[in-house]
Amino acid sequence: MSKTIKNMSRFYQDLSQDLKIIFLRSSIANFVFNINPYNSIFIVALGATGTQLGLLTSLSLALTAISSIATGWLSDRINRKTMFLIGALIGVLVPLTYYLAGNLLWLIPAFVFAGFADGIIAPPWTAMYANSVKNEHRGTIYGVANIFILAPTLFAALIGGQIVNHYGGLTVDGIRPIYLVQLGFLLIALMAVYWKLGDRIPGQYARKLNISTMIKDYKIVLSRKGVKAWVGMKSLGSISIGLAGPFWILFAASVHGASAITISYMVTARILVNILTSPLSGRLTDTIGRKWVIIYGRIVMYIATILFLVLGRNEVFLIIAWILMGLSDSTGVAWQAQEAELVSHVQRARMTALSVSAFNLLAVPASVLGGWLWDSVNPLAPFIVMAIVDGFIRMPIVYKYVPDSKSLTLEQEPDEASL
Repeated sequence: MSKTIKNMSRFYQDLSQDLKIIFLRSSIANFVFNINPYNSIFIVALGATGTQLGLLTSLSLALTAISSIATGWLSDRINRKTMFLIGALIGVLVPLTYYLAGNLLWLIPAFVFAGFADGIIAPPWTAMYANSVKNEHRGTIYGVANIFILAPTLFAALIGGQIVNHYGGLTVDGIRPIYLVQLGFLLIALMAVYWKLGDRIPGQYARKLNISTMIKDYKIVLSRKGVKAWVGMKSLGSISIGLAGPFWILFAASVHGASAITISYMVTARILVNILTSPLSGRLTDTIGRKWVIIYGRIVMYIATILFLVLGRNEVFLIIAWILMGLSDSTGVAWQAQEAELVSHVQRARMTALSVSAFNLLAVPASVLGGWLWDSVNPLAPFIVMAIVDGFIRMPIVYKYVPDSKSLTLEQEPDEASL
């Protein structure tokens, strides 16, 4: 154990300042997300129906898709740090709006800000992180990095649960203080990146920044082997993962009767397992291949979903299901590695933008469909559709049409790749 701790300490000390800031900001972002698993409950408590929740989610996803296409292209042309800061500044308005929300109308600007922030942040941030790591050991590095990125968030859900309980439980007034905490941490992350992260300007030849150039640049990315299949598979994710996304915690609370504390235990267990198994998943990603780890992780997720839906009235099985979800989450390093390595380092912001947009554009009708299935068919329906689409369409596409990026010819690494 002491040797492992020493090795981890040495690993962290050897990081460049930029990577340390990337880890810090990613850790804060995860903390902010995990301290508040009650967002859908807050929205419903303000008076929204499942269909209205779906419509609001659709609005946000559409704005993310539209903005990411423009910012993904720009992030492969101009300073990626600048693009991130613009998105992060909009992002701090999200928890502020929720905190001030007194009725349903306040939710509209909250979802608008969230949509633009996500669309602007994802392409430059993903590219900066990916370009800081060499392809050869990407899975292993991503897996170890998750320890530093996720460890501080381990108690986020428990802290959030205690705050909610202290202020009145799963009600508007009970959940509201969480947004003030989120606001504070997002401001800290914004300042850290602004002051400490170096500029990240892609090394590409100058071209006019116009629509014609943007279309040509995206065509170049789409012409690469496996990219179209990957983007198509990601788009179907909105009809599976995105369809059920807003309803997991709502299902646990309203159908299974889970309390705020039980939900916080679920989230904490999921994070802990993700942390503990990420290094192994990363190592497997570099040995057996990115594609196989992706598929194995999905099988685990399907098992977890069955436990959650069928046996979830027993709180023990809710927690077990979320433990398995954590194991599935740890295979996310394979998804990250696969997507980053399908393209060259000067194309990664565009690749992220295509991936995000493909997912979110179909997620717009999918969220409405999910809300309708929840309200008018059965609360189980969104999860059943998710499992069918993901298991019988998406994973076969990955297996048959997406080449394992580990087997592709490695291209020249970017100058900022330090590990």
